[in-house]
Amino acid sequence: MRFKVPLTMKNILAICGSIKARSSQQLYLNALEKLLPEDYKLSRYPSISILPHFNPDLNLQTVPPEVEKIRKQIVQADGVLICTPEYAMGIPGSLKNVLDWSVSSASFSKKPVLALVASVQGEKAYQSLIDVLTVIEVKVSPLLISFAKSKIN
Repeated sequence: MRFKVPLTMKNILAICGSIKARSSQQLYLNALEKLLPEDYKLSRYPSISILPHFNPDLNLQTVPPEVEKIRKQIVQADGVLICTPEYAMGIPGSLKNVLDWSVSSASFSKKPVLALVASVQGEKAYQSLIDVLTVIEVKVSPLLISFAKSKIN
């Protein structure tokens, strides 16, 4: 007699690096969610625009609740998916803000992260994101999709 071993759901936190309501990055997250195996659950962080600007002084006092929430979600996730465009030859400031808030908490440390840059070109954001994620000790798997709008609908 064979017994079915229940699958453990793998929780993936998706962070969109664009705060634009109808961004290409949201389309890519939609597509990736459809492609995940059934034992994976994708949860999206609502919007990185709700986080206050990084301020090291606040880390010494009471950390803002929005920051505590995203730190907790990162820690509880089995992995993180970051999908971002390139702005001004780098990652968007709002995404860098998320990463800066995570430094002192080490919430990303040793966490597997798929770092997806979907942009017109994206090479500079791609390298910048890899550099930052490496410094905060992420197990990074980078992916660059140049001319992203032409590759998804």
